[in-house]
Amino acid sequence: MPDYQGIEIYAVGKIEHNGWRTQLLPVCKEYDYGNDRTGIQPPWPVNPIVDLPGALYVGPHFLGDDHGCFHGENTHGVAAGGAACGEAYVGLSRPDVVKRCLTAIEQATHVFAWIDKGDAYGSLVELGFARGLGKQIYLYLAEDLAEEEDMWFAGQISSFTGRAKTAHAAWEDFTLRLPRNSL
Repeated sequence: MPDYQGIEIYAVGKIEHNGWRTQLLPVCKEYDYGNDRTGIQPPWPVNPIVDLPGALYVGPHFLGDDHGCFHGENTHGVAAGGAACGEAYVGLSRPDVVKRCLTAIEQATHVFAWIDKGDAYGSLVELGFARGLGKQIYLYLAEDLAEEEDMWFAGQISSFTGRAKTAHAAWEDFTLRLPRNSL
């Protein structure tokens, strides 16, 4: 059985309520995102990826509140602060989300990117940051993405660029491209 020991994956792409990450990755939905009063934020949790023995998912994570309150415009799944769901949940500030995401990208060895919408502005920033750190970037564009030609720059900075019908198909291809250790 292949072993993916030492591979740490950061997933880039739009975060949406019940989105593709919740189907493919061990996203923490019950994590305590309360802001630490010292101003020091812990990184995102690191979780093993069941389908890739030895590999870890390093982020990003988001709140899974079943109502979708944290998945509004420009919220990144947690950055609504206390404004989401009538302040029923504690969220993170935008600077906290950015810090956690950049820290997780620094930690990652590989970046999986699924771009299925042309307005993935934060995702493009994450890809540029990952490239600046020399990370292995695997960019997948949805086959029906109208803005495919507009993504040429992101494709040029990626280690691999491909097209896929779904995020699941992209993930399947990505996992085949990962280096494996033989036991």
